[in-house]
Amino acid sequence: MSISERLYIRWVPEEPSEPTSTLVLTTPRNRHFVDLRLSSPSLAVLEWGFAGSSVGTPTHGKWIHEISSRTDCPESEADEGDMFPHPTLPDVELERGRMRHPDTGEIREYEEAWKAVSVIPGGGGGPPRPLKEGERVSVWLEMRNDEAHRRGSVVRVGQYCQGIVRDGPTVSVQRWMWTDGAWTKVAQVGDFDIPCAATWATFNEGETREHNGDIWEVKEVTIW
Repeated sequence: MSISERLYIRWVPEEPSEPTSTLVLTTPRNRHFVDLRLSSPSLAVLEWGFAGSSVGTPTHGKWIHEISSRTDCPESEADEGDMFPHPTLPDVELERGRMRHPDTGEIREYEEAWKAVSVIPGGGGGPPRPLKEGERVSVWLEMRNDEAHRRGSVVRVGQYCQGIVRDGPTVSVQRWMWTDGAWTKVAQVGDFDIPCAATWATFNEGETREHNGDIWEVKEVTIW
């Protein structure tokens, strides 16, 4: 499981910058992730949001996109890069590769710096019992409604939860954070009612939940 915060992106040969608040939540067993890149500091504009599966290795990251805010054919988005430890900063990795520049559309070399955020206990959720003191939880919910051309994913890791739904041509996202003993929605773009709050309820893996006419499946629950 992981919580990864991007510290900067550098489009070679330009200088590093961080125009967004970018957070990636990845579950431990299925390695399913939700990656949201929101305008900073307002968090009011979605620069890019996507969800899928991480299938890379410790030295070469590869992410298969299943939902994307940029295209209705997410499998066409290439997303992989080589991973290196940062030479001076602990718990920071460098990712280097080539991808499409969001402004120009050109395929460019890039470097991103990713910081590993500690997963903290609390926040509720998990199996049909309260979390014990010191326990941490990760949850993945998935919705697929092919008839309505709608698909969604919600991932919670510890103190963060993020969700994304593509409903035909429109995309909605949410980001929540557990702070001061309560869950707070820190960002929402779009109007779709994403059931992030379900991840701090109690349930069994494999169950389904109905939410506003859509069926969400509990694909993974991990406690440690």
